[in-house]
Amino acid sequence: MKLTFPLTLEFKFSLFTELRVTDASGALIALVKEKTFSVRDEVRVYSDETRKVQTHAMKAQGFMAGALDWKARRFISRADGSPVGALQAQGLRTLWGASYDLLGPEQEARFTIRDDQPWLSVVEGAIGAIPFIGDLIAMGFDYLVNPTYTVTDAGGQPAYRVHKKRSFLSRRFTVQELQPRPGQDDELVLLGLIQLVLRERERG
Repeated sequence: MKLTFPLTLEFKFSLFTELRVTDASGALIALVKEKTFSVRDEVRVYSDETRKVQTHAMKAQGFMAGALDWKARRFISRADGSPVGALQAQGLRTLWGASYDLLGPEQEARFTIRDDQPWLSVVEGAIGAIPFIGDLIAMGFDYLVNPTYTVTDAGGQPAYRVHKKRSFLSRRFTVQELQPRPGQDDELVLLGLIQLVLRERERG
């Protein structure tokens, strides 16, 4: 898998979670469906709009992993069951701001994902706690202030940056490659960032 950046990850306006991933040319790379009404996160990834060809699956570890979001590990595998890696939330640090490790197929640390401005989540939470008026202010806050996330490699070098774009109704993220990289990481990065935006779409 060789990706052409920037990527766009956009949630369709729907009662059910559906995420479309397109590359720089607008070509569809993945269609993502999240299982609803489940205490354990389960996600399926398809290569086509009709959802006939499933390429990957993602599942959180543990019975209540979906509810205990702050420490869950979400495993990523191909349709044939072979492992791609996992997204591991960094415990209590994730309550302050997005903080994850992206692990390889042997569960080795390959990348780290951090919220660039975690204090924005604190401000948003404080605004939302105000009855009635807080909800209206929070809507404007969502439009004007949008988080960014930086993905660093095992050597500590920034590799990718994820931006959330302004929108009242939909959630759209873009992914930029900060420096040219070999294509062998593309599959892991794509699936890991899909998990990231599924977790972080309501923040900011």
